[in-house]
Amino acid sequence: MDDVYRDRIAALTRIMGERGVRHLWVEPSTGFRYLTGHLPISMERLTGLLVSAEGNVALLSPTMLAQELDGITEDVRAWDDSEGPTRATAGILDGVDKLHVQGSLAMWMFDALRSSASVDIDVDPGCMSSLREHKDLHEVDILRRSAKIADDTQVWISTQDVRDLTENQLRGRIRAHFLELGVDPSPPLVATGANAAMPHYEGGDVEILPDRPLLCDFGAALDGYWSDITRVFMPNGIEDQVSKAYEVVCAAYDAAFAAVAPGVRCRDVDAAARKVIDDAGLGDRFIHRTGHGVGLDVHEPPFLDGGNDAELEVGHVFSIEPGVYVPGGFGLRYENLVYLGPDGPEALNRAPRYLRLGAEAG
Repeated sequence: MDDVYRDRIAALTRIMGERGVRHLWVEPSTGFRYLTGHLPISMERLTGLLVSAEGNVALLSPTMLAQELDGITEDVRAWDDSEGPTRATAGILDGVDKLHVQGSLAMWMFDALRSSASVDIDVDPGCMSSLREHKDLHEVDILRRSAKIADDTQVWISTQDVRDLTENQLRGRIRAHFLELGVDPSPPLVATGANAAMPHYEGGDVEILPDRPLLCDFGAALDGYWSDITRVFMPNGIEDQVSKAYEVVCAAYDAAFAAVAPGVRCRDVDAAARKVIDDAGLGDRFIHRTGHGVGLDVHEPPFLDGGNDAELEVGHVFSIEPGVYVPGGFGLRYENLVYLGPDGPEALNRAPRYLRLGAEAG
């Protein structure tokens, strides 16, 4: 196991000790990848990492994954399909009276653990999430490079001829572009005209309207770390109502970014963006939170919403993405990822704020 993962497990066990968590179960998930560098496809085969507050690490693994997971720990409890996981699971949990699990644990895994050993199971009180939400310099470097790929892809879109293309066809081209670059794409959100008024619009076989705004929101994972960016491509001659609303959205982003500092509450960053949109008379058109953390998951803590009193800290990486949505009319959003470093906030995305289709970005 590389030193980076040993250090993460050591940090996790320190937090577990502080919070009174004796044993933590980590199933194949982003948490598993964070601690080991692996993300095994276990499907219906029970697999997991048992971490104790004393720093001991044991692995429950089907034999078919033994080669892939070799080197994580010397304490491996293997099982094969003919015998099933029950005996190996009972063995790895021997002496454990209370087991904490991640909130992402599937119910069938929960039942398998509970039926294999007499153990009380509870949800992790935040040991893993509090560790993962503070990015180290290695993670920030990957996130910067991931953001650069997303930036370049938005600029690439601005050079494409989208005449006669549908939203789904452009989505396919974006996915293919990311795959050619060697990164894993998230499902791109491509919304033309009034479809962009739905913030999480699914897309369809709808022809892209050349005279209406086109919203593109997407990201891709580099070494597991996600980018996330939104830009709106404006046609020439768009009406003042739309262009002025976009100026308000961008001003709300600037206000939120200016509010970011260590010790500032998440809700106060949300309030800074919301005030700009409220003052423009569009407050009822901003219908989601201002941002969310990004890392091995596209959405993770911290969450910049009006009900979150948690304070921002050095090492946090999150989106700032205010928007204005007019049903039946248009939808506008401007999104960058932001890293809160020791010297203040840094925007990880650098793609131009104003982009048009079919021309080089200026």
